[in-house]
Amino acid sequence: MSRLKGTATAAVRWVGAEIAPLVLLPLAAVLVWVSVWKVWLPSPDAGTPSRRSVTLAIVLLVLGVSAAVIAVFHGRLRRIELSRSGLTVALTPPERDGLGALVERLVQKGATSAKVAEAIRRYLDAVQTKRPAQRVKGTAAENGGGLTAAQAQALAERIADETS
Repeated sequence: MSRLKGTATAAVRWVGAEIAPLVLLPLAAVLVWVSVWKVWLPSPDAGTPSRRSVTLAIVLLVLGVSAAVIAVFHGRLRRIELSRSGLTVALTPPERDGLGALVERLVQKGATSAKVAEAIRRYLDAVQTKRPAQRVKGTAAENGGGLTAAQAQALAERIADETS
């Protein structure tokens, strides 16, 4: 019984973490379907004229595509915040130290800015995938979760070694 309870708990935790794509992807599909097949295309009845509304079709398409983009990139949207003061990336202190070590090592190797940007992107993606699942609301940086200092340093070293 405890194994089943653990599986159910893990499933509930996964659904909670992935609720955005589970809701937004079907919503996007419905919005795009309605905008194209119900609003833009003529009706199948030859006797009744089509009531096209270009504005409504465009608004529904934009909403559908926006919902799909948010659903696909929801993990990155939780991690990165753009405000008037600039770009904020939510990292724990060990993850920040690992990122600093990565950039410092790449600068010492004389890497170009494009290589450094690519390495930072790879580091942030790896941090996101290696983080344990969140049990409570908020970001890993707020909850003290995330990678340990040793894990962050090892990840930074691996990415720095792979970046040439």
